[in-house]
Amino acid sequence: MSAQEKSEVLTQVEQTRWGKRRLLAELRVPRSTYYRWRARELDGKQNRSAVSTRIPWNRLSLPEEAAVLTAARESPEWSSRQLATWITDHLGLSVGESTVYRLLKKEGLVKPPVMQLIAGKEYQRKTSGPHQMWATDASYFRVTGWGYYYMVTVMDDYTWSILAWKLQEDMTADSLIEVVQLAIDTLRG
Repeated sequence: MSAQEKSEVLTQVEQTRWGKRRLLAELRVPRSTYYRWRARELDGKQNRSAVSTRIPWNRLSLPEEAAVLTAARESPEWSSRQLATWITDHLGLSVGESTVYRLLKKEGLVKPPVMQLIAGKEYQRKTSGPHQMWATDASYFRVTGWGYYYMVTVMDDYTWSILAWKLQEDMTADSLIEVVQLAIDTLRG
């Protein structure tokens, strides 16, 4: 399509108040193509140099970044959430936790969390025979047009055998208790 024809399509569609989709379908112009042409036309009308020098409304200015970094260096033990709260309360600068975190990370001031989760080499409670410890589990199945069903099981820890199971409509405590009671009744049997 020539530039003249594109311009005519844009003018025709812009002038219609209702039924732009239908008009585009009659003209056999995909909506995505129309909006791409429209965006290019709008870009051509704007002054690109003015757009590129504009700072986004939510970006911190250099003095604001310096204030955040100064506060972070004065209190290195504080988290980004604590820093954001303190800065908002005391410096009158509204800054979010994620912004503080990104700035600290960019400057290399974020320390990895100190967490020590030490796993044991073996289980603390060992079973030496059947029925000393049971485990419950629930798996859910989505039924199209209805919702979910939950298969609740009770398993013996020693033998790894399923003692009882039941398909439930919900995951309430009563549903779990019902299946545990089935396992107890099976043993008494």
